Amino acid sequence: MRVYRLINVLNLDVALGAMITALFFARQLVAPVRVYGIAALGLTVWVIYTVDRLMDVRHLNQPAYSERHRFHQTYAKPLWTGVAIAVMIIGVLMVFIRPSILIGGLILAPLSAVYLLLQKKLFIKELTVAVLYTLGVLLPAWPGSWNLLWPVAGLIVQLFLIALTNLILFAWFESDADSKMGQASLVTRLNKKSVTILLIVLFAVGVSLSLVITILFNPVSWIFLVMWLALICLFYFHKYFEQYERYRLWGDAIFYLPIFGLI
Repeated sequence: MRVYRLINVLNLDVALGAMITALFFARQLVAPVRVYGIAALGLTVWVIYTVDRLMDVRHLNQPAYSERHRFHQTYAKPLWTGVAIAVMIIGVLMVFIRPSILIGGLILAPLSAVYLLLQKKLFIKELTVAVLYTLGVLLPAWPGSWNLLWPVAGLIVQLFLIALTNLILFAWFESDADSKMGQASLVTRLNKKSVTILLIVLFAVGVSLSLVITILFNPVSWIFLVMWLALICLFYFHKYFEQYERYRLWGDAIFYLPIFGLI
């Protein structure tokens, strides 16, 4: 468990989840996938999440309140070095990526950079991250035509809603720590009660959508239904999962579930 907690704090599980989900969508779209594109996605997700944390703690004059922020605060220099190395590797991998995916990556890269620079000024930071995450995960699975995306449109919508709900739920758990560190989130900009209502609405919409799609259109959607149920468990049993930041371990792990769509 200690090893996995370190993997979680290092954002490596997020990167792995993104790679698995990208392979899942590539299978659904019957799209050719190169290992270079999947590797570039994993590294890019890791870079964005790591830089996001490093930017959070950059100006703190006291120890951070959350475990992952304290880790990034303590090991900022080696992590920045790791980010620089990862960016160079991504640059090399881009040579081997399919042209259509490369163009999409070149569009997403500056958008991600703008997000990292303006994250504290964004009203709904979680919405921006969910959009970037969804587009990034779909990029290696790009089938070459927008028309080919329609058969899995319901799955794409579910991925976006789950990513958004996951981020808002994390912010809900971390509202006190974010307030103390001066971090911006939907919860700190509104209030925890309002966000609690929003989460309940998202759960209801997400579960309903997954049930309809699973029963009427695409049976593989059961995977997203399980992901929704896992998030609801985190929310309902919040007193347990907020201890030792367990919600982070389990909340990030739900993105491993699409691996069942690869079996």
